Amino acid sequence: MAEAWYISLFKNYAHQYDREIFTQGTKGECDFLEQEFQYNKNLNILDVGCGTGRHAIELTKRGYTITGIDLSQAQLKLAKEKVREAGLDIPFFQADARNLPFKNQFDIAIMLCEGGFPLMETDEENTKIMASVAGALKNEGIFIFTTLNGLFPLKHSLNEFYQSQGNGEQATYTSTQFDILSMRDHNTTSFTDDNQKEHSITSNERYYIPSEITSILKQLGFTAIEFFGAHLGAFSRKDLLSAEDFEMLVVAKKHCTDQLLVNRYTSLVKQQHIDDAYLIIITFLRSLQQKLVSKYPEAKVTDVYQGYLDMSYVAVITPQLQAHNLKLALVYVHADGCFQAWLSAKNRTIQRKYREYFRSKPIKSCMLVEQGPGVDAILQWDLLDAPNFNDQENMLLALMEITDSVLHEIHGSLNSKE
Repeated sequence: MAEAWYISLFKNYAHQYDREIFTQGTKGECDFLEQEFQYNKNLNILDVGCGTGRHAIELTKRGYTITGIDLSQAQLKLAKEKVREAGLDIPFFQADARNLPFKNQFDIAIMLCEGGFPLMETDEENTKIMASVAGALKNEGIFIFTTLNGLFPLKHSLNEFYQSQGNGEQATYTSTQFDILSMRDHNTTSFTDDNQKEHSITSNERYYIPSEITSILKQLGFTAIEFFGAHLGAFSRKDLLSAEDFEMLVVAKKHCTDQLLVNRYTSLVKQQHIDDAYLIIITFLRSLQQKLVSKYPEAKVTDVYQGYLDMSYVAVITPQLQAHNLKLALVYVHADGCFQAWLSAKNRTIQRKYREYFRSKPIKSCMLVEQGPGVDAILQWDLLDAPNFNDQENMLLALMEITDSVLHEIHGSLNSKE
């Protein structure tokens, strides 16, 4: 019986694999993983289809405990060599992801750059991988993985995509048939192995749509399933999955008990991540407050409202805003890690009045916020989606410039009302 194409591909393809363009985003991808781990160094993590160990090694350098498994001896050999050279200790095992030798052992499993799924010959074999990983996780485990996005080939030519990715040095792929009924791409993969020998093999990869993934994971006990676009080296919760994404990034969580949530919180407090990060944010807002006082001497600038794990802000009330019982709050939204500007009012009656006014005379640069429980904003501007706290000086300059523009728009609209 002929060996499976993925076994042939990875038989002597490790050093060359590490040169492929799709392996170059390790650090950025690990940044995302750390955020999902909530920086908890006490977690026990399984790397499924670990390959040459790039994610396992980077995460271990950052203080995490990783176990790696892969089917390819050649890939594992190189992974172990890299670990020895780095002076690290990472257990790597040769194992079939369809039959993992672990039960209820890991807090988190990662399976990136496909990691076996969805390379199997049948849907049943792919599902075995998912079931095996689910079985290796504890009852409250988290599963983070990437896979081929079935929405992409419904809108785009796979061959055009393949051609756009190569530079003449990496493996090349030629789609011979994308079967829309089975959602499988039959293609020819041409590559050079570690002995500089050229190969051409026929491969068969399964593309999945989100509803299929959801169905599989729910049957395996995952209750919270989220989909994002998998952008090389830049995984982000801001990138919601679309038909433009060749790969999807999936974050699936089993049921989180109350005790697990408390344990995670306690761990974070012990590591001082919450207190330290919170202090950085509040200190920055105080610097912003001082800039606002200097920039707008005729305005009232409030003290920093610290909040807790939801939002923190400083507000500016210019004479024009005060005349209408309005204020502009510059808000840091903790859950999203971004800065927004909210135009709000002294009370709900004034809020309703100006919501209707701006509904009839909208400001294009912002969003009208509809009334709801706990909603104080009338208008909302997105100021900084990805603030860089390593460069606070430029952040302050950017926020001050944007704030000036926002106030100019608001004043102009209110003047026209008068």
